[in-house]
Amino acid sequence: MQKNPHFDENRVIWKDEYSGQYATPETGYSEQFDLQWNLALKNLDGYYETPGASVEDKYIDDRVYEWTGQYPGDTSNYDASSGSRPMDHTVDPALIKDKKCADFGCGIGRWTRTIQRLGAASVLSADMSESALKSVSRFNDNVMKASVMTLDEDHPELKEQFDFVNFWGVAMCTHDPQKAFMNIAATVKPGGAMFLMVYAPEGLHGTDLTNRQRTKFNNLKTVEERLAYVDEVHNRKWDGAYSLKDNILNATRNLRGLDKGSKVGVLDLLEPFYNWVIPLDVIDGWMKKAGFESYTVMNEHEAPKAAFHVLGIKAGA
Repeated sequence: MQKNPHFDENRVIWKDEYSGQYATPETGYSEQFDLQWNLALKNLDGYYETPGASVEDKYIDDRVYEWTGQYPGDTSNYDASSGSRPMDHTVDPALIKDKKCADFGCGIGRWTRTIQRLGAASVLSADMSESALKSVSRFNDNVMKASVMTLDEDHPELKEQFDFVNFWGVAMCTHDPQKAFMNIAATVKPGGAMFLMVYAPEGLHGTDLTNRQRTKFNNLKTVEERLAYVDEVHNRKWDGAYSLKDNILNATRNLRGLDKGSKVGVLDLLEPFYNWVIPLDVIDGWMKKAGFESYTVMNEHEAPKAAFHVLGIKAGA
């Protein structure tokens, strides 16, 4: 069986010195991500009932609000319970409006639709999952099946082609996040912008509980077993594999009636073979190496940070 750095070596925090030590999952990237997006596309058993992942108009309005701090349309439609709030630093719509844009690792397309809503001249939506591309094709004809790990080799024509690139929630789910970042950063034009989201060490993805849950999920053999375990995690069921403290915390959350989030969110937490957390000093090194003259941590004041949301501006020609 292929070695997993998280389960076998207790490596959860990415360091660039790991670059080149790991490989594509034996089943490939397209298969593991196609499961979650196929379930979401079919809306099977609640896997798509999540405002954060939805491509419905009212939730795309929330994504616009999250990035720009400006809620489009009728504010009476805004649902505060969706959890949407603007970043501490907002994205200037001028970076996108009338510009050539790309959404790498587009999933079912929430950010593609957001970029379209902000007036992009065009958006290239790229992903390895056929289900993701099928979803995005409903509202964007410009789709491409492509791997972020081999983009430089497979599509050299994309180098420095885009004014704005979104790379949201992808790099940390690869065997070499640094390489993935550099491949996508290379598609940004001089003077262009790139939005990066990766999980942060202080968030849920860096915890011992999450690594225990992911280890158990990975050891299950069938899709049915894995989806049953997603239900257990989603419902915060007591589990002897967890620490007593974590079980008590889960029981307390259930007693308080705290929101459980979505099943697709739990599946996204458990399923990827790689699920690194990325420190800010590593991101700083990537940005400098890729030629970005400045970057802003958009959720600067969030504590604790579940993820780093970073907007980089590439040096001009």
